[in-house]
Amino acid sequence: MNAVINAHGLQVAYGKHVALNLEDFRIEPQAGVVGLFGPNGAGKTTLLRTLVGDIAKFKGSLQAPNRTDISYLPDEPFLYPWLSVGQCVELFTARHSDFRVDVFEEFLAGAAFSASSKVRSLSKGMSERLHLALIMSRAPKLYILDEPLAGVDPLARDYLLELIRTLRSPEAPLLLSTHLINGVDSIFNEIVLISDGRLLTHNSADNLRALGDGDLELAYKRSVSGR
Repeated sequence: MNAVINAHGLQVAYGKHVALNLEDFRIEPQAGVVGLFGPNGAGKTTLLRTLVGDIAKFKGSLQAPNRTDISYLPDEPFLYPWLSVGQCVELFTARHSDFRVDVFEEFLAGAAFSASSKVRSLSKGMSERLHLALIMSRAPKLYILDEPLAGVDPLARDYLLELIRTLRSPEAPLLLSTHLINGVDSIFNEIVLISDGRLLTHNSADNLRALGDGDLELAYKRSVSGR
């Protein structure tokens, strides 16, 4: 079975600064939920934007699904503030034939807003939950989430992580970039660590935990520091 993402010698530069330099990077169809970790400026967002085609100027080779086959949540809101929640659903339903209304409703069960609520009236956490629900309600070839839970309170975060794990389309791997490790690590099947634009390790979450004596955050710190 072909890899969903297959990159060789992938390099992205801004002027003389090389932001991303990956010799080999693969995500297989059965990868499940893949955590993308790295310090600020490590190249995480550059990698994600390259995968979805927002960055088209790069060296090396990259095979990835077409943009229409990727359900991508950027790290900034993309919904127009004057839209209602119901209008957002209508737009996604019209644009994406793989949109699953039942999954959307499950993501927003118990949310403190209705279909008539305007996007601009939502709190930061509720807005992030709406954006996440729309993205996860698709059944694409690949999910890419960039810092999806930064503004969500811990109790809601645990609930949403479980929904991400159980309601994603099972045929599609999910690449999730986050600076949060403790409290979210249980969702990951695989971990990708990058630093200074380079791949430090790509391993199963269990194997990486073993490097940190069972603590994924400690394993991450040891990998980045080289100790």
